[in-house]
This record gives sequence, C-alpha cells and structure tokens, in this order.
Amino acid sequence: MKIENIGENILKKAKILGAEEIEVYIERVKRFEVNVRKGEIEFLRQSIQKGLGLRIFNGKCLGFSYTSDLSNEAVEETIKQAIALTKITESKPWNGLPDFEEGNPSDLDLYDSSYSTIQNSEKISLAKRVEEIAMKLDKRITNSEGGFFEDSEREIGIFNSKGISRTFRSTSFSFGVSVIAGEGENMQGGSWASSKRFFNELENAEEIAREAVKRAIEKLGPKPVPTKRVPVIFERYASNMFWLGILISLNGDSAFRKTTFLSDYLNSPIASPLITIIDNPTIPRFIGSAPIDGEGKITRINKIIENGVLKMFFYDSITARKAGVKVNTISRRGGYNSLPSAGYLNIIVENGNTDFEKLIDVKEGFLCKGLRGFGTDSTTGNFSVGASGFWIENGSISFPVDGITLGGSALEILKNIDALGNDLDMRGNINSPSFRVSEMTVGGRRI
Repeated sequence: MKIENIGENILKKAKILGAEEIEVYIERVKRFEVNVRKGEIEFLRQSIQKGLGLRIFNGKCLGFSYTSDLSNEAVEETIKQAIALTKITESKPWNGLPDFEEGNPSDLDLYDSSYSTIQNSEKISLAKRVEEIAMKLDKRITNSEGGFFEDSEREIGIFNSKGISRTFRSTSFSFGVSVIAGEGENMQGGSWASSKRFFNELENAEEIAREAVKRAIEKLGPKPVPTKRVPVIFERYASNMFWLGILISLNGDSAFRKTTFLSDYLNSPIASPLITIIDNPTIPRFIGSAPIDGEGKITRINKIIENGVLKMFFYDSITARKAGVKVNTISRRGGYNSLPSAGYLNIIVENGNTDFEKLIDVKEGFLCKGLRGFGTDSTTGNFSVGASGFWIENGSISFPVDGITLGGSALEILKNIDALGNDLDMRGNINSPSFRVSEMTVGGRRI
C-alpha cells in the first residue's frame, strides 16, 4: 500500500478512537553497510526498517507512541496507547500541531532511481578498492582501520489532522577509508570519505585514498610548543566542529529558559561582521537537503547570523509557542520512534574572500586541522578543546603539532575572527570555509 494511503487511514482511525489533534509519521528505510580491513569483510549488514510514530494532542495533553508493526491490529493498539498517555500527561498551553501552511514542497531531486540496480558486489568492491589504493600509495602507510561503503533508501510521510499530507523519497551513498602512517614509534591516523545523493556522483576511489593518506602522513613527527597566545587558523573541515558547539547554543528552548550563554543576544552582534550563517536545506541533490522538516513543514532558507548579528534561535512549533515567538520553525527527527525537536538541517557559513595563503600569513600561529570535540560549553560560553594541526612561522607551515589545548571565550573567538577564507567545500550538513582568529590561547607544554 502507498504510504499516503496508510497515513490517511491511520488519521481516520485515530479520529474514530477519540483523538483530537493527530500527527502520523511513517518511515521506510532500506540500508546497506560494509566494512573491510586488509581486503577482508569485517562487517556486513543489509536491513529494511519501517515504522509509525504517532503524536496525539487531547486537551493540550501530549501522547506519543510508536511501532514497527504496521498491521491493522498493531496500529490500533499504538493509537490507543497514545490516547491513553494524553490522559496522564500534563496539559500545557503551547502543546499542539504546527499551523497549516499552503504550498507544495519543491522537488529537490534527492532520489537516485538506480538505487535498486546497484549490486552489493560493486559496493563491497569499492570499499576494498579504496583501502587497497591507500595502502599502496606510500611506504609510510603501515596499517589500515578499514574501508567502508554504506547507503540508504528512505521514504518519509507526514500527515496530520490540520491538513498536512506530504511525502518524499531520498537516497544517500557514502564510502571512505582510514589508514595509519608510521615512522619509528610515531603513528598517526588519517581518513577521508565522500557522501552524495547519487551513486555516480561519488568522488573516485583514488581521490579519497590520496586525501586519507595525505592527512595521516602530514601529521608524522609532531613537536611540542609552549603555551602562548597566537593567531589560530581553523581549516575548513576542522571548523565544522567549532560551529557545531555554537549551533547547539542556539537552541530556542534553552534561550527561553536562559540556559545558553547566547540567551540575551538576539538581534545583537555575537561574531565578526565577516560571518553570515544560513540554514539552506533547499539545495537540489545535496546530502543535507530535505523538502520538508520533521513536522511536515515546507523547508526554506533561514538566516541564523547576518554580518555577525544573531538573527534567530532554533525552534520547533511547540518551543516557539512556549517562547511566544513567531519565526520560521525548523524541526528535526531522528526517526519514527522519536519526537520532533528544534534544530537545523543544512548549515552554510558563507564564503569569504581571503586565499588560504593569506590566512596563514602570520609571524607565528597555529593551523588547526582537527578538534577532539566541539569545545563550547553552551551554558557558560567557555571554550576548551584538544586540537592537532601545524605550527606556522613567517607565513609558512613549519611542523606538525599534537596534544595541545585551545581555550578562551566562545564570544571572544567569534568576535575576533579577522579573516574568512574563500575555500568553502560543501560536504555535509555543516559547511564552512577556513577562518582566522586574531589571537587565542594555545595550551602546550614546557619545552
């Protein structure tokens, strides 16, 4: 049966059983995953999952229930469970479904119709090949953590009693490799991967292998540095982890409860005027795009930070009502067994105009190539995180550095961004060019 028919039938049945406001979330997912190491398959899994998540609001009381069994009996029992929960949960004035909005979602071309024709043997071969190439590229590559390939075919349907009836299909494909480089007792790891909506748009195995090997070898022979304050350049891929900490701090419910350090900064500068950040899930064929969000609302472009000024927090429909704000809500969903929550879909830090060579044109500084976490305490705004990268002297990369700590205030770091790179590379759901902070504390060790 078509997902639309299933959704509409469940809506009718829930009404008959006594539900007032109803949301039906249906998900069908087919997955394939393989990990290989030294040419041998270590892990192989193929799965098909389906499920129903049901939100019911009776008298502003919320009941949520879910099931992986879509038989008539199981669906009816799930409806009854959700209704029963509305009788024991607290009524809250902000509870309820999102308001209906007119319009049709855009066709973002997220589905690869060749999905079912791609043989598992081809996927396994690609995982083996990228590892084999990487292991032969340089004699300093001494070991492998493995090659991988994974894909998914997903169909989502969201239907509610206010008139939303929307579905979409998507595919995704990823593969990559992780290797170990060694010189004497020193060993360093490097990894790289490609993720696309369409199989034939994946980067080739040689490119993936070469980048993974480069990232391992360049870290060999790290040297210690003393603790000091210097300019810090965040390489574009390392910067994604930094931005994750800032994005977590933009949760609207946390802002309402005054539990994020950014609570009082709406429409105020929080970053350098160089920084503009948007959430754009409307890019055709892109891995971070979706035509609807976790509540079935049509996705659109939102400006989060504009020229350094904070323009919005992240809300879903319930947290927006709770805070008494009217904004373009953005909700995410982990699957049929989870409730929608406020968040983002596809973050882009807009490109700057500074070449990378100019970014590192400092007398002395640190080029950050990796963070061990996102570092920002969303309550206090304190920033502290382990990092690795390279020491810069007189505008040139001098030697690799590992085991240092970057510290400071997240607000100061944001406001002290004095150069923004022009090297934005769209690879995931957080995308940023490289950027330079005029001065930060780099915690090293005694030499």
